[in-house]
Formats: sequence, C-alpha cells, structure tokens
Amino acid sequence: MKKYKALRIIRYDNPEKAKNEYEKRINDYCTYKTNVKIHPILRGLRQSQAYELFVVNNTELDMMQETIEENAAIINSMLTKVPGVGEEQYFHNVLIEEIQSTNEIEGVRSTRKEIDDAIISVQNKKAKNERFSGIVRSYLSLFYDDFSPINEVKEIRSIYNQMVEGEIDEDDKLDGDLFRAGEVLIQSNTNEILHRGDNNESTIKNNLALFLDLINSENYPYLIKIMIGHYYFEYIHPFYDGNGRVGRYITCKYLAQKLDPLTAISFSYMISSRKNKYYEAFTETSDPNNYGEGTMFVFQMLKIVSEGQKRLIEDLAEKIDLLNKANIVIDELKGNGLDKRILFLLAQSWLFEKPLFDSEISDTVKESRYKIRKSLTTLTELKYIEKIEKRPSRYRITKEIQQRIIDAPVG
Repeated sequence: MKKYKALRIIRYDNPEKAKNEYEKRINDYCTYKTNVKIHPILRGLRQSQAYELFVVNNTELDMMQETIEENAAIINSMLTKVPGVGEEQYFHNVLIEEIQSTNEIEGVRSTRKEIDDAIISVQNKKAKNERFSGIVRSYLSLFYDDFSPINEVKEIRSIYNQMVEGEIDEDDKLDGDLFRAGEVLIQSNTNEILHRGDNNESTIKNNLALFLDLINSENYPYLIKIMIGHYYFEYIHPFYDGNGRVGRYITCKYLAQKLDPLTAISFSYMISSRKNKYYEAFTETSDPNNYGEGTMFVFQMLKIVSEGQKRLIEDLAEKIDLLNKANIVIDELKGNGLDKRILFLLAQSWLFEKPLFDSEISDTVKESRYKIRKSLTTLTELKYIEKIEKRPSRYRITKEIQQRIIDAPVG
C-alpha cells in the first residue's frame, strides 16, 4: 500500500502524530472494528495493554477485493471450457500442491506420491489408511460438498483431529479438554520469541468463540473478515502444533464459499511462495506501535491471493489452448469414435498431469471393459499411447503425440 503508512512508521517520526492518527483511523466511518482484542508482542512478551483489532477499508483494499472477485469469475468461466475429467484432474494436481505446501510451511515432510496415493484412496473409498488421508478428506470436501459454516468451538477440534492429529509428536499432544492447557511459544531459528499464544484453555475457548463470531458475521466485507480472522486464529494459537495447517484450512473453507474452488485450495501454495511477506504481515500487526491495526495484514493477504490467481489464470489459459490443439490433432489421427474419445481423455490426463487408470477410462466413456481393452490395444499398436504402469494399468499418450499437440497451430 504505497500511500498508506503503518502507524509504527509514523510513530518513529512523531509519537504524538501517531496517536492522533490512530484515533482518527479507529474512529473513521470506513473502519471495521472486529470486537476482538489483541495484546501486542514486545520482546517476546504480551503487553498488558490490549487493543481492538481493526481494519480501515481504504480505496486500495476496495480495489484489491474487486480484483480478486473478478479473477474468481474468470477462473470459473475458464473451468467451463475444461471437460469434466480435465477439471477433476486439474483440481487433483492443485490439491497436491496445496497439501504439500501447507506441510512444508510447518516442516512436515511429504512427497507428491504420498499425497497422490491418499487422494486416490479417499476418492475410491478404500479401507487402506494412507498417510495424509485426513487432510485430503478435509480439502476434498471443499470441492465436492456444500459449504457449512463452523458454528461451535468444538468443531475446530474436530477439524484438528481429522487433519493433523496423526502427524503430531507425542510431546505436542493436546492436554486440555479440547485444546492445549499449557503455554506455547513460537520461536525463530535463533530462539528469539516471535509470538505467545493465549496462555490457558479457558481464554482459548473464549477467543475462538469470538473468532467464529467474526468470520460468520455479516457486518464486514467477506474477504476482509476472513483475512483478519486468519490473523486472529494464529494469534490465539489453540494447539501446541498444527495451528498453521488448521488455520489455513479454515481460511480455504470460507474462501471456497465466496470464490472459485481453485483459488480457495491454492491458499497455502500462495503463502508458501511468499513466506517472508506472510510472516512480516503477522509481525507488523502484532507490533505495539500499530495499536491493533490489521489493515496492512489484510492488504498483504489479499495481494498474495490476487497474485496466486494470476498464476492459475495463466496456467489454465495455456492448458485450454493445448486442449483445443489436442482436439485438432486427434481428429486427424486414425481410429474409430471410441479410440478418439479415449485418446482425448489421455490427452487431458497428460495436460492436467494425472495419469488415468483403466477403470477410470471405462467409467468415463461408459463402455464395456472388453471394448476399452480392444481400443487401448489398437491405440498402443498405432503408437499413439503407451502403458506406464501395470496392475492396475495406466496409460499415457506417447511423446510423439505430445509433440504433435505442442506443434499444432492455434485454432
């Protein structure tokens, strides 16, 4: 925000001017007061003085919100140009990035294959207990299920149980009724105390109830309340470990109600690629010299989302262009109608980076296994496709066909 200065910066030049500016901002008719208070952090300790968390809805915030909603409309429109299988495959791939990113931010090691296996296991309703199946199940619900708000504090514990409980070290297991009973510190690599969460479970429960009131309120612009709510959840820090993953998921869940599902489930990936800006925004809001102002935090978070949307739009545009080229190339190849339908499915599989099992091909084209196998054999003999896995079988289009699609003129 080029023209909007943090109160902290104003105070360095003139403490009295900063106090006057604070009074002006918090009492401005454009200001949203959250009805929640924070104790700023100084030298690793929470100050006794509490300030109400507030956001000044200035022109730059208005424009950023408008941009995000316009981008979401563009993404939704672009998704209508992607066949159902391709859309699901693209979601699958973005979901892997999201879960891997949210794990990496918290220092949890995970591979793409582990997450991919968990997604397949959950989607196919296998009894197999894959690692990360809980977090996968949570994120898949954002794509397939209708939105339901979080109304009770105990639901936050349920989200924790499903998403991260199995990844928590024994020393960090919860010891309270629903949340942690003891204190928690967030430290830097040099052991500097960056943040202290609420100091007991009673305070945690009370403040989480205020958090839910905030994110479910109809008294604030949607994106503003979700982003300042995200800060407040991390400020409370209800768990010893897993706060970031649960907090980002809740933000994703609420973003999915307002925006497109791809923007929502890319939240952690967006943050991961701009971690320094993310942590700076937290530190800025907790600075005593900012008197509880969250305007800069909200702006930085919205900027992160907007930039992530641009990446999604560019990526989708490229894939849609290649999809159109694939249609042209496949139309010119040998084979009957079924052959070309299967070939187009496998072209989508290549473009959206998720190989298809034989059973998925059969379910999609609605033909018998005999006809599917016969067509796959024909396409293999023509060197249009090749088998990449056995038991169960997976196929992909050959490098030659990939190159023909890449080289095809734009339609």
